[in-house]
Amino acid sequence: MMNQNSTLFLEAFVVIEAYVASISTLGKGVPFVAQVDSLRLTDQTVQAYAEDLKAFARLRNVIVHERGGGTVLAEPNDWAVQRISHVRDMLIQPPTVAIFATKNVLTIQSADHLAAASRLMYTHHYSQLPVFGDHGYEGLLTIRNITYWLGAQDSQLLDLTQIRVSEVLRHTEVADTAFFVTPDASLVVALKVFSAQHRHGNPIDAVLISESGTAESPLLGIIALADMPAITERLRLSQES
Repeated sequence: MMNQNSTLFLEAFVVIEAYVASISTLGKGVPFVAQVDSLRLTDQTVQAYAEDLKAFARLRNVIVHERGGGTVLAEPNDWAVQRISHVRDMLIQPPTVAIFATKNVLTIQSADHLAAASRLMYTHHYSQLPVFGDHGYEGLLTIRNITYWLGAQDSQLLDLTQIRVSEVLRHTEVADTAFFVTPDASLVVALKVFSAQHRHGNPIDAVLISESGTAESPLLGIIALADMPAITERLRLSQES
């Protein structure tokens, strides 16, 4: 007979298997692992947990098919049950960027002086501020591009009250270091964009959330690079992902 861990594991796997089949385009009769390998090319959440899913399939096969005298030969431990339950939840109801976003986003105008922007960043312990102008969103002011701008100046007696934020933005090599998403965008997708951009030498400093997922609608929230460790912990991605 199966004990509670085997039962819980198989129940979770059945839910995962049904979900994978529901989003797969390969049709009925295709093995679970083949469906996962196909989906990981287009589905970021499946990609993130693909190695877990394939490991679960192997363990499921041992539990279901390899028994000696009706006794399960491989019994899932508590960690395996917790892990498959977590992955099931991440697939069925993935957390969105909205749950991690800082609401009431603090912004700055491109015509404002750098002294005011720096004071805001210092006072609120922010490393970036979205910048808006007459025509809407213009970019992200960060500690990094302020530092680069300062390093390029010749004068040792800069008056930051005379320098506009727009001047610093024009000086930056990268036009923007943020990307927009809708409130229902997956945290997995956001994290993977952060990771991919950093691997390619194009660091992202923030995820900006708006109703349309574009700069054309008002900001609803922001996720900063500093939030990434907490997001990684929340998602508990496998090492292989």
